[in-house]
This record gives sequence, structure tokens and C-alpha cells, in this order.
Amino acid sequence: MKKLLLFCVFVVTPAWIFAQDPPVGRPDMPSMTLTGIKDGQPLADVLIELEKSHPVRFFFAPEWLEPYTADSQYNGKSLRYMLDDLLRASDIRYSYMFGYAVIFIRDPQRTLEHEARVQTAIAKKKTIESRELGDRRKYKPGSRAAITGNVKDESTRHPMVGVIVLVNDVETAVTDEKGNYIINVTTGENMIHFKSVNFRERVIDAKVYSPATLDIVLEEAPTVLDEVVISEQAVLNRRISQTSLRVTDMKRAPTFLGEVDLIKQVQNQPGVTTVGEVAQGFNVRGGGVDQNLVLYDGVPVFNTSHALGFFTAFNADAVSQVSFYKGGIPAEFGGRVSSVLDIKSKEGPLDKWHGGGGIGIMSSYLTAGGPVKDDTSSVIASVRTSYSDWVLKTIKSNYQDVQNASLSFYDGSLKYIHKLTNRSKLTLSGYTSYDRFSLTNDTLYTSRNIAASIHYDRTFTERLFGTLSVSFGKYTYGTSDDDPTQAYDLSYGITYPSVKLDFNYEGEHKLSFGAHHTWYDFAPGSLKPTDPESTVRNIDMRPERSSESALYFSDAFYWREKFLLEAGLRASFFNRVGDGVTYHYAEGLPRLRQNITDSTVYDKGESMKTYVGLEPRVSLRYTLNAFASIKLGYNRMYQYMHLISNTAAVTPVDIWQSSNTYFKPQIADQISLGYYRTIQENMYEAYVEGFYKVTQNVLDFRDGASLILNKNLETTLLPGDAEAYGVEVSASKIKGRLQGSLSYTYSRSWRTVDGASEEEKINDGNRYPSNYDQPHVVQLGWRYGLSRRIFFSGTFVYHTGRPMSLPIAGYSVDGVPVMTFSDRNKYRIPDYHRLDLALIIEGTHKRKKMLDGTWVISFYNAYGRKNAYAVFFQDNGKGFYNPYKLSVVGTIVPSVTYSFKF
Repeated sequence: MKKLLLFCVFVVTPAWIFAQDPPVGRPDMPSMTLTGIKDGQPLADVLIELEKSHPVRFFFAPEWLEPYTADSQYNGKSLRYMLDDLLRASDIRYSYMFGYAVIFIRDPQRTLEHEARVQTAIAKKKTIESRELGDRRKYKPGSRAAITGNVKDESTRHPMVGVIVLVNDVETAVTDEKGNYIINVTTGENMIHFKSVNFRERVIDAKVYSPATLDIVLEEAPTVLDEVVISEQAVLNRRISQTSLRVTDMKRAPTFLGEVDLIKQVQNQPGVTTVGEVAQGFNVRGGGVDQNLVLYDGVPVFNTSHALGFFTAFNADAVSQVSFYKGGIPAEFGGRVSSVLDIKSKEGPLDKWHGGGGIGIMSSYLTAGGPVKDDTSSVIASVRTSYSDWVLKTIKSNYQDVQNASLSFYDGSLKYIHKLTNRSKLTLSGYTSYDRFSLTNDTLYTSRNIAASIHYDRTFTERLFGTLSVSFGKYTYGTSDDDPTQAYDLSYGITYPSVKLDFNYEGEHKLSFGAHHTWYDFAPGSLKPTDPESTVRNIDMRPERSSESALYFSDAFYWREKFLLEAGLRASFFNRVGDGVTYHYAEGLPRLRQNITDSTVYDKGESMKTYVGLEPRVSLRYTLNAFASIKLGYNRMYQYMHLISNTAAVTPVDIWQSSNTYFKPQIADQISLGYYRTIQENMYEAYVEGFYKVTQNVLDFRDGASLILNKNLETTLLPGDAEAYGVEVSASKIKGRLQGSLSYTYSRSWRTVDGASEEEKINDGNRYPSNYDQPHVVQLGWRYGLSRRIFFSGTFVYHTGRPMSLPIAGYSVDGVPVMTFSDRNKYRIPDYHRLDLALIIEGTHKRKKMLDGTWVISFYNAYGRKNAYAVFFQDNGKGFYNPYKLSVVGTIVPSVTYSFKF
């Protein structure tokens, strides 16, 4: 009879029951006070005992109530109170009917949704694995449980970074650099997807009972045309102002002379610009090139380009992951005020040897890696070198020195890993690059980077990880001339060893904390004659030394499920130490050499100037629904190093200068706010993000400043403030045969130098555009699959011409022409635009083959635009100067590159 009544109720009343507010009982439920309940007593047993002592009957399927237990806290409470409390977050509903029956029924909605996901996965021919996670005895339906785990590459057994963990097409997480993830799910049935580009997706049909661990290995799979692009770039998952660049995309993009260029891919991001065709570095949200922290395996790299900006200094074949932050920067990073470019190199496979290489018209590279001891240690090495300057002679340019140039460079990297135990790993990483570049027959420019590090990784518990890093970095650069009458060698250098200790805790609160220390040794210039006939005199600048330390802590956690909050604090400490000299200037007078009144001499190791900075960081993501989110970010950054230059682009004789008594640290405050959305089942993604940034203590040069080998740089540089603001709008198509993105950025970058005297002002103290102020930037990129192996890709970029100062009047004094210039940066060079095209022909997508090759046919500057790099002036022979436009690359530049892997 009970079963018959229960069946009738299920058939007749489900719509009425689900219309009630869950899980509130009917008002006419008999009022009874509960007694005799024991801790841990099954709910079903409690109900059976109530039937024996009260005129009430309960109708339920035993397995529905199996997870629920009552305890003594309900003694003295009503039946309704206990049921409401126990079933509040579950899919079980109840109702009192017929004057005696309490009928339980299960809401089928979640079950139907889960079944629909299963059928969708089956229809897409995905393999579904069933798992039970957690402890059945601790199962509380409808509660939240944290799933943690690690994702590894099946072939190499290395942790995988940037893998998307997607639960029920709603909740998402991304694996960190150690391959770890954590995600909070609702207990019960869950469909968990693990996705990464070029790897086969794994789908887990999980019955989650309580917090649990789920480790996954992913199998490499060939790329196909309809592949879903899944990466940390997923617009709803990444933190505000962050992008993860993929090496696969770099290799499929058009290139200059066949060189896959990581830095140019960064320059194509919204909010990022460059001042010219071959300029070194990049400008982020109105900041200078010196305000970007570029890390290679955790070691700063000062020079990111070969040949004064023609090519990137990083071989893409040796890179595994690139993360780019332009706002909302995590507390673990510091020392620069605009952005962080974090480059991680590849690790060698632990099972078998793999490699690859490439042959281009300008350079070639080779990479190889494999096990030293199976499943224990591995090594990988990569080298790239140029072998000809004949290509430069074919480039049409109105800058004749380009065609007369001589160019050679190389870079190489080495990485060794060794698993000491199941919980510890040792990593040795090294990188070096060298440039030799000559624009004329006599003047030679050279530069060298060295970055070496040792990392000891330790897993203390399943959730606590630590890394101890010791690194050494060195950057040397300079110029020389072989003309006997002025033969010289001018050299600069920076040496910067460091030690870092970082910890990460993975739990409902994701904690990061640590300590960093770096020692800087500057060689600010040494000029030496190199020929007996040279008229150059010997000058040696006094070395400068300083130290920079930091402590940081951050906490990331979900709040009320839809809010993901990360808050952190970084405390930085800087100390300029002797030996050295600080000059003192007459009070109330401009800081000029003739106004020096005294000096203080400091002994070696003696503190000359100390600064302390507190740097709060906040990043907030609010998930509106499965398709949209709003993000907010704020960061304060301190920068204790300055790039001293009076040009818009980096040059071989620019000077890196640490903070001191007169050069205070740059302090930037930036706030970012954005709206992000996916459309048509993640076919499209779009976002709009605005930012506002102010930077204190930015240095700019006086008119006519002489910076090279100047022992009193404070007399030629003026401190001021910078202001930048803008809006970035981007739309992307990330599925299907045609993929691409279109972005537009409107931004302004201003400087204000308003000193106490006229000599310490620029533009009379009024604000003026910075050298890299480019209000309008449009970037378009696409890739079209002509077949499974052939792709047609292209990029188009447009930006407003950068500011410049022009002569507005001229006159002659004793036969010497004198020009009067406009206010600082009042005019602009012509606007810049360029189209690049490429055809990519990949090898067959068979998984097992000896050699896999790819051809890339590229056309840089496809319509031969003569973009102005600068405007210069020449005497017209009549005592006045005429303007001329300098175009470095003024023609189409075709190239062919063949790359392979084995």
C-alpha cells in the first residue's frame, strides 16, 4: 500500500511540489518535539522511530536519505526544523499530505542536466571515465567540496601549465606552473573536463562525496581544424589584464625574415605598442620600455631583442609557456611598474628523446631533449644562430646604413631536471645571447645576456609546495669604433645575483608567500681609446651598488561562490650602498653643476640611501553567469631602477641607473575594470577593459642634455609624474575553420615636469604627451584553415604616429644656423600601418612518424608601406634644415622557413 501511494504521489503531484519554496513543509504538518536522537543516527532510522510514536507516515526511497544523519542537537526541536536544516542544500523536497503522510521526492532537474551533459559528450565521441571521489561516509548532498589535483603530460611526465578544468560547463580552474589545480564543486554527480591545446581531452563522470584528490595525465593529440582553443586565454577564466601566449600561435603567425618572434606577439596585444619598426622592447599602457619586467625561468632579462630590435632574443622552440600581465599583477612580482612577461622554458622529456629545428633565410635553430635517467632526470638544449647579413642588403630603406649593415647573433639555453625523491626536484637552467651589429663600416654595437638559475622544488604535503631559487644574471653592452683617429671602446654592464624563497598552499584558500633578495652591481660606463692615434680620452665611471629585497603574501579564495578574490601585499626594501659620492646643491637654486656646494663620500658597503615601499594588490572576479563576468584589479608597484635615455627607443648607449638621493623610485598605481563574455557556446569571446594609471618620480631629460659618461646625471634629468588611461576592446573567434581577433585601444600617455624653477620645468610645467603616446591602435589577426594541414594567416596593425618636437623657426648668428623648437612632443610623425601575410603548410598529423615538418611562407609589410621610424633634419645649404622621413623597412620582405620535430 505504501509503494502504491508513493507511486501515485510521484505521478500526480510533482509539479505542485516543485512549485513550493524548497524545502519548506506544509503549515499543517503535526507539531512534534524531537527526543532521543543520537549523534550520527541515520535520518531514515529517526523517521522510522517517529512512525512508531506519532500518527505520521513517511514515504521515501531509502537510498535518497542514506547520506543524511541526525545528531543530538535536534533534540527539543521540531520535525520541520530538522528536515529543513538537513535538506536545505539538497535536491530532496518533502510535503505533508492527506493529514498523515510526509512524502519525499527528488528534484530531477540536476539529474536531467547531468544526463544531458553525458549524452552531449557521447555524441561528440568523447571517452567518458567514471570515478567516485571522496568518502561516502562524509557525503552531504548539495554541500561544496574542494577537488585538488595535478595534471601531467603522459609522454614527458612533466606538470602541465594552463590546463582548463571545467566542471558542468560552469565552474572553471586553470593549472598553475606546477600543474596543480583546485576547484570547488557541489557534491553529487559532476562532469569534469580537462582540456589543453594539442592534447586529447579527458572527461570524468565523477560522483563527488567529499573533498578529494584527482590527478590526471593527458595524452598528446594532433591539431585538427575544428579543435577548440582552450588555454589560460579563455576570457572568463584568466585574471584581469592577463594573457597567456601560445608557442603554437607564434609559429603560425607571419614573421619578419622567417624569425618566430615572441616579443612581436606581445606587441600585438591590446594596450601594447612600440615606437617603431625595429625598436627594442614594448610599451604597455603608456609606460616606458624599462617599466616591463621580463623573466626567463625567474631571472630578469634586460635586452629582449637581437640586432637593435630586428629579432627577438628568445628562441620560441625552447619556450613552453608565456604569461603576460599588464594589470592586476600578483604580489610575487615586483621591481617594474608597467607589466610582467614571465617566460618558462621547456623541460626535457623523461621517457624518450625528442627534438626539432628550423632553417630560415636569416638564421637556424636546433633543439633536443630527453632522459638522462628514465623517469628520474632529463636535459634539453637549444641553440640558434644567424649566418648571413646578405638579407639586409636586399631591404629597401631610405636609411642607407641598414643596407650597409653587418649582423650576427646567437642565443642558447640549457635545462636539466632531476627528481631527487617523489616530493622534490632540482632544476638547473641557463640562457645566454650575444649580438654583434654594425650600421656602418666602423661603428660596432655589441650586447650579451646571461641568465642562470638553480631551483629546488619541494612538496611538503598534498597542498603545500615550496621553491628555493638561486640565480645569476648579467647584461653587458656597448659600442666601439675602429677609425684610428677616434678609435674607442665604450662599455656598460649590470650584474645581479639573487635568491628567492616561494611557497604555495592549495586549498579553499590558495596562499602564496615568500621572500626575494637581489644584489645589483652597475658599471655605468667605461670609455677607453683602442688605437695609439685615437684622440679619445680614458674615462671610468664609478661603479654603483644596491640591493633590493621583498616580502610578499597573497590569498585567493571564492566568496559566495560567484566571487573570486585575490588580495596580496608586497613589502619592498631598497638600499643604495657605497662606495660613492653624493653631491649637494645650493638651496633654492636649480640643480645644476655650477650650483654644487659640497659632497659626501661614502665608504664601500656604507648605506647611501634607503627606500621602503608597501605594494597592495587586489584582483576580483564576479561571475554573472556561465557566459559573462566582471573583473576588477588594483596594484601599486615600486621600481627602483631607471633607464636613462633621451630617445624614444632603446639604444646601445642608454644607461641603467639605480635609485639614489635624487632619483626616487618610480611608484605606479593602476586600477583596471572590465566586462568579459563568451558567445554561442564559446565560439566567440569578447571583452572591454578600461584602466587608469598614475606614476610618480618618472625621469625625463632637459633640453640639450648630455647623458653619456655624466658623473652628475641629476643635473640633466628632471623628475615628474606620468598619467595614462584608456579603453581596450577585443573580440575573438576561437573555434572553427576561421579563427582570429580584432582589437581597438584608445589610450593617452602624459608627462608633467613642474619643478621649482624655470630650469626645472618642461613645457612651462604643463603636461605633454610622452614619447610613446599613441591614442588609436587597431590590431587584426586571423588564421584560416584551408585544409587540415594548410593555414592562411595574417596580421594588420595601425597606430597613431608617435609624438615629436619640430623646429618652428630658424635664424643665423654669425653665420651659424640656430633653430627654435616647438614645445616638447607637440607634433607627430605619420601614422603607422602594416599588413603581414603567411601560408603555413604542416606535415601529416599521424601520431607516430620519424619526422614532422612545417613550411612557413611569409610576407612582412605586404603592401610595401614606408612607415616613418623618425623624422630628422639636414642642412639645405642655405643655413636652414629641411625635414626627412626615416623608414627602416620600406618594402615587402618575403621569407621561407622550414621547421621540423622528431
